[in-house]
Amino acid sequence: MTVADAMTRGPLTVTPRTSVAAALRLARDNGIRRLPVVERGALIGVVREERLLALTPSEATTLSRHELPEVLARLTVERAIEPAIRLAADTPLTDAARHLLARGGHEALVMEGERLVGILTHSDLLRALVVGTPEAIA
Repeated sequence: MTVADAMTRGPLTVTPRTSVAAALRLARDNGIRRLPVVERGALIGVVREERLLALTPSEATTLSRHELPEVLARLTVERAIEPAIRLAADTPLTDAARHLLARGGHEALVMEGERLVGILTHSDLLRALVVGTPEAIA
């Protein structure tokens, strides 16, 4: 089994200029916690929901309810970009799992050449493990 067999294809993406508010909305509306960051078709990195939330003002902010949307619109994901683990789609799934464990990663962005084609998360790995067992097939 390869990464291509287990990954989520065609992941939703953002650009470095996407507002934090828009990125959080995209993630929440689609039930995801990670978004690849691309610019002009090139993969830049990844942003995670928890990093985006850390950029938003706390509930104890002194900003008025009129100022807050303006501040949130100016905050961009560029400040939360992290390096991404990249894997080829034809990487054996066991090698991918070892790579994620060794690097402490939560996801790998799946590439075909320079093109982003998918994302592989811990959930994808667990799903592949369960579906790939004889007990799950029976």
